[in-house]
Amino acid sequence: MPATAFAASPLRRAALCLAAVALAGVALAGAFAPVAAAAPDAALIDAFLAAQGSPMAGAGATFVAAGDQNGVDPAFLVAISGAETSFGQLLYSRDGDQCLYNAFNWFFGPTWPQSDFASWSDAITHVAAGLAGPLYYGSGLYSVDAIAPRYCPDGTADWVGNVKAFMAALGGDPNDTRLFAPTASPPGVQPGLVGLTGSVRLSGGRRVVGRHVDISFTITNRGGTDVVLEAIRLAVRGPGDASADMVSRAPLTLQAGGSWIVKATVPLMIAGRWRGWIEVGTDGGASLVGRPQAFSFRVSLPHRPAARRWIMRERTLSPAP
Repeated sequence: MPATAFAASPLRRAALCLAAVALAGVALAGAFAPVAAAAPDAALIDAFLAAQGSPMAGAGATFVAAGDQNGVDPAFLVAISGAETSFGQLLYSRDGDQCLYNAFNWFFGPTWPQSDFASWSDAITHVAAGLAGPLYYGSGLYSVDAIAPRYCPDGTADWVGNVKAFMAALGGDPNDTRLFAPTASPPGVQPGLVGLTGSVRLSGGRRVVGRHVDISFTITNRGGTDVVLEAIRLAVRGPGDASADMVSRAPLTLQAGGSWIVKATVPLMIAGRWRGWIEVGTDGGASLVGRPQAFSFRVSLPHRPAARRWIMRERTLSPAP
């Protein structure tokens, strides 16, 4: 069905930090990202966009790749574009300044360079990373209802209705827009030949909210035959329900006796104790590598700046003695 067009929402100043601190990580096997569950494929998305008359028809593979890399259901990405700009047909414009390729009304404003993207693919990739960052998923906002007031503070109810309808048309779940739901505990099965070599290594320095910690580890095939790993997952758990899981979904053949070094960068979003474990995917299942608690660390709040009293002296402000 055609999208209902709504006026562009106000400038989302809070979103400006997302591109720099979005959830990210790098492994030799490929980019780290939350592991995907069932989601619409590129052909379904392209057919859906074409039926809406969207200029983004043909970008289905980009929606899938961006969602897979960042753990965002591509159905949710498509649905946002529908609610915001009728799938890229009604781009925000003011005084002749149009937000190029900004189908999501992301970073938008009448003269802001951040309003423009280089292509539909560029826009899709940036928005997926932003949703996976600290402002949304990193803050524990996963459902359409929870995300809506922050993403669209004006016209929220209409936005929610449209996004839910478009997600449903693509088989998405408005109650959890992620591609996966983190497990509460590590798997109880060991992968047999694959083991953790040494211990998990954490970068030094103060671990405070707003910074990040680098995590690295080495897995080794201790058997005499090659092992195919469908995924490598670094499960990261924080206070409450906080999670920052990262998964390399690129298949990896670990040769007999061979080792693989995995590295990831985890943003520190919440103060408190964090812990985690490592698992690999083989034969469609997940297996624990190493101990159920392979690492742990504490995150503190940044030091508060010293409070200063100010007094009025001859119409100027000066620090009080």
